[in-house]
Amino acid sequence: MKKTMLLTVGISCLLVGMAAPVSAQILGVAGLKSDVPFAFVSGGRTIQAGQYVLQIKQGLVRFLDEDGHAVHAIVSNTQDCNHKEEQPRLVFHRYGETYFLWQVWSRDYKVEFGTSRTEHKLKAGLKADQETVILAMR
Repeated sequence: MKKTMLLTVGISCLLVGMAAPVSAQILGVAGLKSDVPFAFVSGGRTIQAGQYVLQIKQGLVRFLDEDGHAVHAIVSNTQDCNHKEEQPRLVFHRYGETYFLWQVWSRDYKVEFGTSRTEHKLKAGLKADQETVILAMR
């Protein structure tokens, strides 16, 4: 009993110790602001229209609301870019009235998300062409 309790406490301390540096790294990343005027799908989840701050760190993209609360997080492959002269932006695929997040560009990174099963099904079921929608961030 005593060994189990000590093991549990030890593992808990280890997990807390590992989580603190990760959260500190993420919070240290400067955010990009974007006003998204439509609901969109990202990582199989629908995100409502609104103003968001995006933080990108090592493949993790976090969407924070105006109060700084995490609304959504998604992991993808990040490509280092040196596009200091380019405007940060969000790129969506649009099918009818449904938007899917495809890319996030910052001055340092380009993050591209794969096409989900839902997007594939929608694309196959609609006769309308895919449109690309680009929103600038600041």
